[in-house]
Amino acid sequence: MPTQIRRIEKEYFLSKLAGEQIPVIYIFNRQDYVLKVDRITKEEIAFITEKPVEGLVVNKKINLMFDYKGLSVSFSAEVKHVSDAVISTSIPEVLYKNLARSSQRIAVPTDLQVTLMSLEDRYSLPFPKSSAFEPLDNSAVLPGIDPHNFNAIIAHIVQELKPYASGYKIIYYNTHVQPDKMEERIVAENGRILFIPSTQSKLPQEFTTEKRFITQSIFKRYLESIGVGATFLDQTIEQFMKAKVDEGIFSLLWIPFIFQEYVVGCMYVWKNNQDTTDKLPFSEELAEKLYQYGKCLIFSLKERNYFEAGCMKDRIINGRVADISGSGLRFAVPNSFIFQSLQPGVEIAVTLKSPNRTINTKIRIRRRYKEANLVYLGCSFMELAPDDSQFLFEFIYGKPSNPLVENFIAGNV
Repeated sequence: MPTQIRRIEKEYFLSKLAGEQIPVIYIFNRQDYVLKVDRITKEEIAFITEKPVEGLVVNKKINLMFDYKGLSVSFSAEVKHVSDAVISTSIPEVLYKNLARSSQRIAVPTDLQVTLMSLEDRYSLPFPKSSAFEPLDNSAVLPGIDPHNFNAIIAHIVQELKPYASGYKIIYYNTHVQPDKMEERIVAENGRILFIPSTQSKLPQEFTTEKRFITQSIFKRYLESIGVGATFLDQTIEQFMKAKVDEGIFSLLWIPFIFQEYVVGCMYVWKNNQDTTDKLPFSEELAEKLYQYGKCLIFSLKERNYFEAGCMKDRIINGRVADISGSGLRFAVPNSFIFQSLQPGVEIAVTLKSPNRTINTKIRIRRRYKEANLVYLGCSFMELAPDDSQFLFEFIYGKPSNPLVENFIAGNV
């Protein structure tokens, strides 16, 4: 992983670039260009080039790197001016050092076609979409439960709830039935569990598993999103809790059933005031167990082809490849829910087609970040055969792979 250079270090490195005339490497169109700093102002860096850089465009970001006493430093900067011998860029916002990549990122050659394919089915379904994404595999099957026996799973849930709950309800959504109550909508939108241990106290501010549960702050953000003013947030939550008390409810759980980015339904579990002495208290452990039962239900539905009508046969990811290196690539997709599955750790099939060779391999997402209305994903190559790796390096850089060169132009996907 890259280490971001602190501001004071950034100024130090930039001053060394100018004072010691350290060569800065830029690779474009399979050509290496060596730049040296002519001057640095508060707004710009002026580089002198050994030869003109053909095709460089003003207002476009370029990736540069230099080596300082064995330390590889990389940064991006926006081109401000180009002439035969001088290139001016903006001052980089951040510099990165000790990077783990084995080659520098460059623009994708025009004669290299990159196709990205999802390794899992994608769906278009009539259910509420959530900001969460839940992959579904055999791990959803609980020990001792037949995933093909839907009724048996329900029976297990009922048995599990007997010592705890006064009642439960399972709600399934479709084109006609959508989340109705406020608590349903917040659970569906966030894809998280709403757990209120006691309606006679405040909403929990934190949980052991933060990513799974709705906290007080998340509840407030939802209220703000539907138009509740900041001065009325606490009052609205108090009214919500009082309404539950008036219904005679002491504890409650809302468990979402998630299939990929869709909330297929919810399980509502409650305990009445009169049952607080006879029933065991609700807990995070119980909520987690019910969540796993929900995954098992979804797995059962999938095995019964419940979602098959909404399966999208085209697995192509229409992403724009921003740049590529000998060790990976970076691509961007629109900031939409359909790409919630593209998270760090996920693998993607990729085809790299050049005029002389086609490489089929996989990439793994290493990092993800948002910029404007796009989501950028930095990926590293996996299972790349040595001869394919050598060919790709030569194709994008225009020269054979060399360990010394690779170490000098080190960077990160």
